[in-house]
Amino acid sequence: MKNNQIKLKELNLEDLNNNDAFVDYYDGDIAFIDNISHLTDVAPIYAKMNFIMLCTKGRIQFNINDQPLMLTEQQVLLSAPFVILDNYLFSPNFECKILCLSDDLVHAMLGDQVNVWNLSVHSHRTSVIELPADDQQQLVYYYELVKFKVSHQNRRNNTFVLQTILQAMLMDLLTLIESQTDTPTTTSMSHGKTIFDDFLKLLSSKEVKHQPISNYASELNITPKYLTMLCTKYSGRPASDWIAQYTKEDIRYNLLHTRLSIKEISTKLGFPSISFFGSYVRRLFGASPSQLRKARSEEC
Repeated sequence: MKNNQIKLKELNLEDLNNNDAFVDYYDGDIAFIDNISHLTDVAPIYAKMNFIMLCTKGRIQFNINDQPLMLTEQQVLLSAPFVILDNYLFSPNFECKILCLSDDLVHAMLGDQVNVWNLSVHSHRTSVIELPADDQQQLVYYYELVKFKVSHQNRRNNTFVLQTILQAMLMDLLTLIESQTDTPTTTSMSHGKTIFDDFLKLLSSKEVKHQPISNYASELNITPKYLTMLCTKYSGRPASDWIAQYTKEDIRYNLLHTRLSIKEISTKLGFPSISFFGSYVRRLFGASPSQLRKARSEEC
């Protein structure tokens, strides 16, 4: 039976939290999964979150966006949100570890290096990385260490320590991504995908990211409509979402990690007034700039 004859089960991080048999840990931005034996019961899945699947034993075959993929031991799959998974087939000895992450967390953890992740994962939709034995063992250690920290959440500064471990894990993955994608591929890429990649590079380089789509399109010598179409085609998200995502992380960083006043941050990030900035922050975070700062200081 074809996928379009079956109702897709949409799965985001919040949905994972409602399935205790499927998820080992969830906190809003992170979910860990050790057992996917129930996966075949909910096929096909429309995964709406970033996920990292580390194959530790055996192999798995499935379709991802209608393209066949096999993952074997010493390989890790990095996937962007908004992909369709179907037609699963496991080897009898298959074992894996899956880490699901929100876009907000990926951006917060990677900071200035997030563009490497975006170019490798979002623009390609999926990326399979070969793992030398030592690197696979290291990822397993990261995973188990995070699980240990989760089980000891009553410890002081545990949230900060947990995020630090995750950040180190993602940085090590970036190193592997870069080491396996050194050969330029621009000549083999379509013109549209090249423009999309250039847009991500341009966006990440801007100090003031909260700009109209037309500003970015103009620098790329294309129309705003075409830029939005390319972003949707190659990432599943319109240009406005990318601008909002990068802006959100600049706001988070400046509010939580600098001594700039809220007015200074508003000006630095290109907002026309502090009241407009406050409304924008409340819409993105569900809290005012001062409330975000206060919550952070109380947590520390």
